[in-house]
Amino acid sequence: MITDYLFCEPLIVERLREQVPDLVEVTNAARLATIDTDNPFSPSVYVIYMGDAISPGPTATGGIQAQAQSVIQFWATVLTVYIADGRGIGQGVNTEAGPWMSKIIEALSGWAPDAKLCKPLSRAAMSLPVDYEGGYGYFPLVFQTQLIFPNGAQANGGKSDFYKGAHPRG
Repeated sequence: MITDYLFCEPLIVERLREQVPDLVEVTNAARLATIDTDNPFSPSVYVIYMGDAISPGPTATGGIQAQAQSVIQFWATVLTVYIADGRGIGQGVNTEAGPWMSKIIEALSGWAPDAKLCKPLSRAAMSLPVDYEGGYGYFPLVFQTQLIFPNGAQANGGKSDFYKGAHPRG
């Protein structure tokens, strides 16, 4: 049963810490409010909840009784890298950010934060703009996962097959 709607956040943070250990910091959106914008940790990743979408069809919204809804949650990982070179123009930004982005995608794509509660993460069709400020580059990658809220098995008397075939244990 899902008791914390944003349960994916700490799991994504931990996954990135384990799979990409060379990052200086991996943290959540709350840390963004306290960072020193003149000197953020680099390279680092911030995990940010971007909202959700609910499918409009009757099956996706729990049928006639609407006991459960199929929800897609969107999670951004924002890579922060120092891009200023000796001349302050950041010509090596792609050389610096590209490999980190590949590691983030590899660590999260196809991985389920909790195989009992949600489907594996995949890249979302939405994108956010890259930002360059104060010698730093901010490179967002958006991922999505699907879940049933409240949990499909509980809402349907333990008979949900929502996850069958999506997970090896399903």
